[in-house]
Amino acid sequence: MAGEFYERLRRGFRSRSHLPFFYYMGKSRNDHKRISPLGGTREERIAKVKNQRYTDVELVLEQVDDPHNIGAILRSCEAFGIQAVHLLYHQTKPPRLSEIRSTSAASAVKWLTIKKWSSIDDCISDIKKRNLSIYATALDPNGKPHFAYDLTQPLAIIIGNEKDGISTELLSYADHIITIPMRGFVQSLNVSVAAAVVLSEILRQRSI
Repeated sequence: MAGEFYERLRRGFRSRSHLPFFYYMGKSRNDHKRISPLGGTREERIAKVKNQRYTDVELVLEQVDDPHNIGAILRSCEAFGIQAVHLLYHQTKPPRLSEIRSTSAASAVKWLTIKKWSSIDDCISDIKKRNLSIYATALDPNGKPHFAYDLTQPLAIIIGNEKDGISTELLSYADHIITIPMRGFVQSLNVSVAAAVVLSEILRQRSI
């Protein structure tokens, strides 16, 4: 029905340059086939993406408060091929998944493996079962830029709270400290941007 409506609308105008803007909006939403760079059937695309996942890279979010930040980070994880995400909330209750799904992560959450933890020890113990090196992002004089590390090895990245960063207790478990270089007056990036910067470097190194 929608296709017929827009076709009649098109015929009523002398040329495409005279068509109202909502003609193109309607066409793009209703008539165009969904374009995927992967090609193949839906099942084939899902299988291909699964095969490209980094099963030896995991992300830990500690006390990240804003559901929009969490959503943006989860979307980045899905885009960069990270499968497992740990939500660590040992001081407050974690946000409900319904809150996260209402953000930019709506189309990403269903593809990720999300684990919730209320104990730092339990979270770290789970990560160490897979022999992952732990990298913590923090403002630290002993930290090194993300591109200075070999990120092709099995690892877990820790991202801390927007205001306070990673807790001292969790930081004590870190094998390495990542400090993203800054050249401006601000000392840090938004937590979701910081996560994307590190994840993109992981993808770059593993794509060489």
